[in-house]
Amino acid sequence: MTILNTTFIVADHLMELFLAWARQAYMPALRDAGIFTAPTMAKVLAKVEPGATSIAIQARCHALEEATRWHDETAALLKDDLTARFGQQVLFFTTYMEVVE
Repeated sequence: MTILNTTFIVADHLMELFLAWARQAYMPALRDAGIFTAPTMAKVLAKVEPGATSIAIQARCHALEEATRWHDETAALLKDDLTARFGQQVLFFTTYMEVVE
């Protein structure tokens, strides 16, 4: 089982706008892909950047290849939209993880 984790570092004054975008665009795209289970969005409690908050969005799928394809195709378009809306005030990085039981 693979976990696709994308962490967004959001300027605090844009948090409500970012959360609206994530709920209306990113989360539905994960659900609509048909390959992910249990997409979740969580606030990262550790502060890494003054004046910013990190939000992690995770979803599980059966194969790394599926997660990579979605990330390279669908998420790339979503992140282009995100950058067009917020510029460098919302940064992001993606991590692929393997579930260890």
